[in-house]
Parts: sequence; structure tokens; C-alpha cells
Amino acid sequence: MKLISPLVVTTALIALTHAASGAVVTQWTFNSSNAALTLTPYIGAGTATYVGGTAANGTGIATGWAGDTTAVAPVVNNRWTMTTFPTASNASGTAGAQFAVSTVGYEDVIVTFGLRNSNTSSKYAMLQYSTDGTNFTNFGDVITGTGDVWTSVSRDLSALTAVDNISTFAFRVVSVFAPGTSAYAAAKSTSTYAATGTYGFDLVTVSGTAIPAPGAVSLLAVAALMARRRR
Repeated sequence: MKLISPLVVTTALIALTHAASGAVVTQWTFNSSNAALTLTPYIGAGTATYVGGTAANGTGIATGWAGDTTAVAPVVNNRWTMTTFPTASNASGTAGAQFAVSTVGYEDVIVTFGLRNSNTSSKYAMLQYSTDGTNFTNFGDVITGTGDVWTSVSRDLSALTAVDNISTFAFRVVSVFAPGTSAYAAAKSTSTYAATGTYGFDLVTVSGTAIPAPGAVSLLAVAALMARRRR
């Protein structure tokens, strides 16, 4: 029987480890070269939609997050902006932005994004996830924003195996009441909450770890067997 070269196994294992490490599944930058809103992902595939009655603020775009370095002239760095949120004491946890992404082939999902609150928008937001694209569950701590300042948000969903390797994964970021109250609080302490306040999103990214193919798993088994024989 022809033996597999240790060098071949080692090389394959290095490649497998690299492929299985965290990778961008889908990313939205909202950048464009024609001053128009684009909700098509920059990387991968997925959909981005308004939810809970929100709508475009003007053209739906404004100056993007400085952390977005993907825009190279003539492409302009944009953020996706939205308004028309619920009135002061209504519909907490329903209005904002929704994203749908297939995680087929990936596990250990992580969601990151930049969120910019206008002064009169809700200071507090929540990330919600779904395994069917319809029913959503709150996840993680309340996101606390500041008026006209970017907030970097990261939510590690790796403990939720239900969102791994499915075609119906979705999440949304929605405004919520101030903790312990039944009303929204303005993002700037000297402002008053208004439904006309805005949220802006940039670099919305879904990352994951590639699930090894069956053949790759077999290769790991071969490597383990070779290691045992060397002892």
C-alpha cells in the first residue's frame, strides 16, 4: 500500500487550518460611485431591508465610518441611514434594519458593524437573531449609542449552534426603550427623542469558521494516526 507522505499531510493540514479560520461570509459597505444607495453586499450574498416602519433618510446615504477603508475613488465611503422610528413610547424592539445571510458551510458566527445615532434618535438598540427569518430573539447586551458618534458593535453568536450552517439566518438591529422604562431616550442627553431621529450603519459584517469537508476530516484522522505511529 502506498503511504501518504508526511510532508503532504502537513501541507494539507496547514491549508485546512487556514481555510477553517474566521472568514467574512457577507459584508455590506453601502459605498457607491453614483451618490445612490446600494444595499448589495460588497462581499458575499444577502439582503438588507428596512423593518418596523423605518425608511430612507433623504437619499438613504451619508458620510461613512472612518473605519471603512474599502472605498477607493471614485467610490465614495457611505453609511446607510434611516428614519421614521416609532413615537416616544411605542413599539420597542421593532424598528431598524434587518439583514439576511446564508451561513451554509459556516459555524461560529460573529456579527460586527458600526452604528451612528443622531442626537434625537434612540440611545439604545438591540441585536436580534432569527433561524427562520421570521421569528427574532434578543441577543447580548443593549447597544448604547451617543449622539453623532460612531459605536463599534460586535456580537459573538458562536454559542448558538442553531445559526450555524443554515440558509435562513437573519438578524436585525432595532431601537429599544431605555432600560427599566417604557419610553425611548435620546442619544444626546440634552436632546429630546424624536421619531425623525436617524440610525446609520456601516461595515455590517457576518463572519464564520468554514466547516471542514468530509474529506478534510478524514485527512485529520490520517494525521492523527501517523502521529500515533511515530510515538
